Amino acid sequence: MQLSKTLSFVLFLAVAMSTTAFAATSSGTITVTGTVASSISLTVESAGGTTSGTGTAAASSDIGSISKFGSAPTGFTLARGASDWTLSSTVGVQVVKSNLTSTDYTLTAQLGSAPASGIAWKLNGSTLSDSAATTLTSTGTYASTGSYSWDIVVADSASAAVIDNTINFTATSN
Repeated sequence: MQLSKTLSFVLFLAVAMSTTAFAATSSGTITVTGTVASSISLTVESAGGTTSGTGTAAASSDIGSISKFGSAPTGFTLARGASDWTLSSTVGVQVVKSNLTSTDYTLTAQLGSAPASGIAWKLNGSTLSDSAATTLTSTGTYASTGSYSWDIVVADSASAAVIDNTINFTATSN
């Protein structure tokens, strides 16, 4: 009986060793190359009106129907002048950097299309146009929401019509 157990053990050991001795193996490698690119991200954090899309680069603000003798839209104040009226609010813009040694940025704004006749769009007191960008700051602080005064000035002579437009912000690292 002892011989039978020993023979069985030797046969088992021989079979186990023979299967591992003939196992196939292979290997391979992958070489990875790439470049870490610097980047900045701009988001609109706040604005007057009924605003949607804050925290993204494509926010929108609905100010509804407006008039000189009506109420100011949400988040705006209304100032009535002798020949015009002004809706005033603020726009909050944040720029964040990654993999960049720049210490600050320049922020500009430009209208997406020509303003309606009798309507002036202003940021930080500068009148915006669709033909040239206006510098809002040349020393913007990264990861901090900058607040910029926003005015829509409506002449009393302006036609009753839709006054929609787009303000395009551009941040450039310094």
